[in-house]
Formats: sequence, structure tokens, C-alpha cells
Amino acid sequence: MKNRCLSIAGLAAVLLLAGCAVRTGVPIVHITPIGRLVIAQDSSTAFPTIAAALDSARDGDTLFLMPGEYREVVDIARLRHITLLGADPATTIINASDAYAAITLRTDSNRISRLTIRSADSHGIWVRDGQQFIDHCLIADNGDRGIYLSSMAGRAFAVITHCTILDNGEVGIHAARDDSSTTITDCIIAFNPRGVVTDQPEGRIVVRRNCTFGNGTDFDRVVPGDSNFVKDPLFVDPENGDFRLEKGSPCIGAGSGGTNLGAF
Repeated sequence: MKNRCLSIAGLAAVLLLAGCAVRTGVPIVHITPIGRLVIAQDSSTAFPTIAAALDSARDGDTLFLMPGEYREVVDIARLRHITLLGADPATTIINASDAYAAITLRTDSNRISRLTIRSADSHGIWVRDGQQFIDHCLIADNGDRGIYLSSMAGRAFAVITHCTILDNGEVGIHAARDDSSTTITDCIIAFNPRGVVTDQPEGRIVVRRNCTFGNGTDFDRVVPGDSNFVKDPLFVDPENGDFRLEKGSPCIGAGSGGTNLGAF
């Protein structure tokens, strides 16, 4: 990451995520896999790669990623209602290794959750069609856009919530269409040249309860409303990739129902 190397060193919290207990410090990881399509790099399951699990998936399946750094790209092109679920974004990473996009979504109603998505040459998540659901993800250090909702191949929308989107080369979130089917809530959007951008400024995108900080421009042709705020989120150790929130962060408890903003 630009001046912020993503690593999991120094994480000492107990995370209770998706039925998993993750302890770091003395690294002890206890994971309860979810579903029949469990992906692990240590050959402990039938699927060592995301691509292998997708080959065996059916509409509506959940692909559960055990902790690890997956150096591959994901293209959901024929299946629908697929959930790609990581153990947690601190330990479960999709590293695109300079491929054009880390995750490409071409079908409808897929969910991307609890992952770090990074190092694509252009887009972290490229939504080419359909309405997608993206939550509790850290999306960082992609060459162009963190999330790109394109209109070139279809009608692309997304519900984006509880994500930390930072240090992308051009834009945090770029929505080609300005439509209320796209909602961006409870996120931290920081250190991007532009935070949230749309190509058709009519004020329809719902942008609510987000923290923006350190962007060149927070909202470009987007009407943000009055529930967003500009404050330093106070990450624990951003230089070493720890994007949990320090005690006293303005993002703690600032989300819907008293939840924290961002991925952690």
C-alpha cells in the first residue's frame, strides 16, 4: 500500500466474526468453516483456490475463505447470488498482484464480505452488471478505483456498508450511474484523490453516515447529505496496515445501531 503496508502484525484483539474467533499476538486462529465450499491454502479442504471452488459452486452458494493471502482474481460470470465470505478482513486477503481487477461481478445479487481486496492494476471490485452487496471489506491500494460500478456492459449498482476504502490511485467509489439503488453507508473513505464520484449528478445516490478524511475531494458530483462527517478516523497503526480504530476514534459507535464505521 502507498506508505501503508497491509500486514496483520500487531493485531491483538479477539474478533468474533461470522462465527469465528480470531486471536493474534501469539498467533492462534480458531475458525469454524461455513458451508460446503471451504477454501484453504494448506490443502486441508478440497478447494485450495477460489477459482476451484467457483467451478463447483451453484447459484446461491457461499464460498468461505479461511485466513490467507489469495493471489488470484475472482470473476463471477455465470453464477448468481454467490457469497464470497472471508474469515475477517485482517487475515483474509485477495491480492490481485497487478491484474486489471481483483473481483469482477457480472451477475446479480452477489455478496462480498469480510475481505481485504488490494493491489489491482485498476479496480479492486469491478461491478459490471446487477446489484451487488459489499460489506465489512478493506479495499485499498488499487491502481485506479477501489469500487467501480460500471455502466458499459449493463446496469451496475451496489449496497456498500461498513467498508474501509483507502489509498486507491484515483477514486474510492466510482458510480457511473447516479441512482438510489446504490447506497453507501457506515464506511470510512480516506486518502483517495477523490472519495465518492458519480458521472450523472442528480443527487440520487444514498450516501449516509460515512467518515471521510484525507481525500483530495470527498464527494464529486454527489450530494452527501448532513450525516457524513470529515474527521481523522484514528487508525491504530496505518503505517503497518492496522486499520482498527483507536480508543477515542469518532468512528466508534457512529454507525447504524451504534456499530462502528468501517470494516473493523
